[in-house]
Amino acid sequence: METAVTEIDHEPPVTVLAIRGEVDAGAEGLERLGRLLDSLVDEGIRYLVVDLSQAEFLISRALGQLLTTAVRLRSRGGDMAISGATGSVAASTLTTGVAAVVPLCETVEAAVEAVVQR
Repeated sequence: METAVTEIDHEPPVTVLAIRGEVDAGAEGLERLGRLLDSLVDEGIRYLVVDLSQAEFLISRALGQLLTTAVRLRSRGGDMAISGATGSVAASTLTTGVAAVVPLCETVEAAVEAVVQR
């Protein structure tokens, strides 16, 4: 399945980034995700929710990029949460340590609430 990364504005000031399919080591996966995350932070977003409800696989380096983005946002007074991670994607967030740093929520709405209230 082809990777699709879609930025969706949700409830300002929160940006929701939906990841569908697989994020692997190719140009359409890991590199694209990294560029998008960097550009969002560079544009000044403060609150980010990453919706993984349609993600089938994320290479561990993609999870590392999410963790780095969370740290960058927090250093600027913002925050990040992950929503909808299930199966092997949810397990990967646990084994890589991402879940210890970034809140995991069942829904986008709960993740939006989590980042705004932190």
